[in-house]
Amino acid sequence: MITAEAIQALQKSAAIEAANEEIVVRGMAALPNDFQLHDLERHLDTRRRARGTFATPFIESFCTYAKAHAELGATVFVDPRNIGATAILNMGTPLEPGQTDNQAALVLSKTAPYQALTTIANGHGNTQRNVAEFLEDWQHLLQCFAEDAEVKPHQAIQAVRRITIESLHKLESEEKSLSATRSALESVTASSREPIPTLIYFRCKPFAELGERTFVLRLGVLTGDKAPAISLRIVKPEEHAEAMCEELATKLRDGLAGDQPLPIVVGTYQANKN
Repeated sequence: MITAEAIQALQKSAAIEAANEEIVVRGMAALPNDFQLHDLERHLDTRRRARGTFATPFIESFCTYAKAHAELGATVFVDPRNIGATAILNMGTPLEPGQTDNQAALVLSKTAPYQALTTIANGHGNTQRNVAEFLEDWQHLLQCFAEDAEVKPHQAIQAVRRITIESLHKLESEEKSLSATRSALESVTASSREPIPTLIYFRCKPFAELGERTFVLRLGVLTGDKAPAISLRIVKPEEHAEAMCEELATKLRDGLAGDQPLPIVVGTYQANKN
């Protein structure tokens, strides 16, 4: 006599066979809720395929790894915003797309001076002390100018430390037989014993793997009821980002050159989830 359990087992066996066929043909299958999938890869001598992410701050190591592990359709994407790169080594082709989960990441390291620069030169108000200490720490990388005349770094530092705010309030009144006018003028002037620099040239390597660049900073004094604040802003930061991105792409093209060079494109790639 065939029991209910035996019938259920036969049904499951048939469902498993059908599921295996569907997986081979379509890559998908409908299974009962009580079915569980088990990955047996860890019990095999080798993995079914390579997958993982290699990360490095060095261009040479990135290129060496990418060339050694590139598969069909491998592509390098240069990130213009973060100034880095990602090699998707199993990209595949439109007809045979890969899983895109075997990658190499190039994460460039900011140099100490560039890190300090981007921290303080954000366009917001900083205290006199913070700006003065920034100039003192990196004065060997600076050129300062006030109204087209060069200012020595030590003069610029003293000017930032000793700022005087002068406020002038002027009221004019005029009475006529048929009319009257009132006008008020208030002017605020920031001055110092030394010339206050308006432009600062800061030359450094932004990233350890890229060349030196000169960043031009505009200095402004924000007046208020309390102590003055000083703003520093990098002139045309977008142009610097574009130039650094192109420099990185050029270095990668040179490093990945060979009989089968990897294509390099500017942008980022995100695989869509199923």
